[in-house]
Amino acid sequence: MRVDRPLLLLDVDGVLNAFEAWERIDPQAPLRRDNVRAPAGWRQVAVDGYQLLLNPEHVGWVAQLSQHFEMVWATMWQERAPLALAPVVGFGADWSWISFDSYQHRTTSQRTGFGIGSYKFPGVVATAGDRPMGWGDDDLEPAVYDWAAERDAGGIPTLLVQPLPSEGWTRAELDAVLAFVDSVGGA
Repeated sequence: MRVDRPLLLLDVDGVLNAFEAWERIDPQAPLRRDNVRAPAGWRQVAVDGYQLLLNPEHVGWVAQLSQHFEMVWATMWQERAPLALAPVVGFGADWSWISFDSYQHRTTSQRTGFGIGSYKFPGVVATAGDRPMGWGDDDLEPAVYDWAAERDAGGIPTLLVQPLPSEGWTRAELDAVLAFVDSVGGA
């Protein structure tokens, strides 16, 4: 681990996997696996029985960011991210990952759905320490923004990027991360 570089924590579902971007084949039929397709230009892949919708541009974006950041999986895929997900998405096999289940949280035990950001928060705080960092996650609650603002005010640069699950990580969000690393003097 090179501690001279800022951290970039990346979620999967809602960020790299635009799980709300599926197109219906028949708009009148129910939203089911047999009635959806990947939008043009996107890849549909299965990992551990779970269908992912991936933007092929992310591979190049992550390669670019890996030159400037220490990359960390910040996903509920946890140990499955480098083992099962990385070979499919084309990056991240050598990244560390945050074991969110190993952190106690007083306000929630929720592991999926809305509010998962609260479940992740203690692990993110411990991982970040006092290092500059960016965090890309689709489920960031107001308390996380307050924490980031406090870090910034205390001289620890912190960037939060919250993609829409219907779009996933976009070029504009990538540009924000690149501007952030320029501002903190990343490698």
